Amino acid sequence: MKFSELKLSGKTLKAIGEMGYVSPTEVQEKAIPRIIASENLIVRSQTGTGKTAAFGIGIIERIASGNTSKALILVPTRELAMQVADELDRLGRRHEIEVAAVYGGANIRLQIKGLQRGYDILVATPGRLLDLASRREVNLRKFNAIVLDEADHMLDLGFQKDVFEIMGELPKFRLTLLFSATIDNKVRQIIQRHMENPQTIEVGEKGAVSTIEEERIELPKEEKMGKLAEILRAHPGVKALIFARTKMGVMRIKSKLERRGFEWVGMLQGNMEQSQRTKVISRFRDNTISILVATNVAARGLHVENVDLIVNFDEAENKETHLHRIGRTGRMGAEGKVITFVSDDAPPPRRFPARMGRKGKQGRNDPNKQKSYSERREESRPGRRKKRNPQWSGRVRRSKR
Repeated sequence: MKFSELKLSGKTLKAIGEMGYVSPTEVQEKAIPRIIASENLIVRSQTGTGKTAAFGIGIIERIASGNTSKALILVPTRELAMQVADELDRLGRRHEIEVAAVYGGANIRLQIKGLQRGYDILVATPGRLLDLASRREVNLRKFNAIVLDEADHMLDLGFQKDVFEIMGELPKFRLTLLFSATIDNKVRQIIQRHMENPQTIEVGEKGAVSTIEEERIELPKEEKMGKLAEILRAHPGVKALIFARTKMGVMRIKSKLERRGFEWVGMLQGNMEQSQRTKVISRFRDNTISILVATNVAARGLHVENVDLIVNFDEAENKETHLHRIGRTGRMGAEGKVITFVSDDAPPPRRFPARMGRKGKQGRNDPNKQKSYSERREESRPGRRKKRNPQWSGRVRRSKR
């Protein structure tokens, strides 16, 4: 099948051609006509199957035809927000559709100025969106189409209550599209509460895509570094992504690879500033960096073409994380290879329980304990200070002479 058979507008077809897309993927072929036909959809699809273009082309066609006035794309991470916004901008450029992106870790004043210039599509992370809504810079009632992209990851990061709050503020009559690699109980709660008569599209198997070759290597943990160097030397010139469990582990692996003579090694981990992370991802895309060592921050939302090799230096915490890690390769039908190190003498993978806040209170990873953004903001308002002890009222402290 060709994109022209999907009965898309000429401007959209030109934009698709300029981006180098030839034929629609399975998820695009199944989802685009139904999005245009105003069907609420639940799409279970692994990353790397072209889902961004699937909902992007559908939404752009709806805006161009006047069936959608404003669309909201809700994503879990700032990296994904930037990448989705860039792809939608290119897809909608021929229609002169304006795309804006808002996310944490960036200057909110600059983002507000961008919003004030006007937009047709807003790509946002939940926390920053609610912040802007509380400042009345974004009116959630204006969106009559919403896409929940990587819904399972969004909820895993602890955004469940924020997502429910956002969904509750949107117009009742709207188009709702949910894209997720897995459909677990948290995702089902969104479906039950906030989706009306949704139709389901299943794309591919629930495991890894068939074009990925996987290999497990059992070895003692002290031999992992030497084996990693051996594997990288056996695959010269390939784009390689190496996953480690911790930030310190990422830094140690990068340093040891450089000491062994490997050049063009980058790292990606949560302590880095957003500008640094953006620069590293850009250099990895354009092959300035050929080896990238990362924590799970790169397991989702990192859209980089032609990642040939993935090495799980440390095993993933669970099956879902493993699937998202290996989803960085074998994208759009390309072949990829994944090697996982298994060490009996290594510490078991952490299961990452709900984080504990001050005084033992549950952090935002616990959906039963966390408070919504508006509740947290209300509690932190200036003026809600503790009352002074009456016995000190009116007293002036005198210094001793």
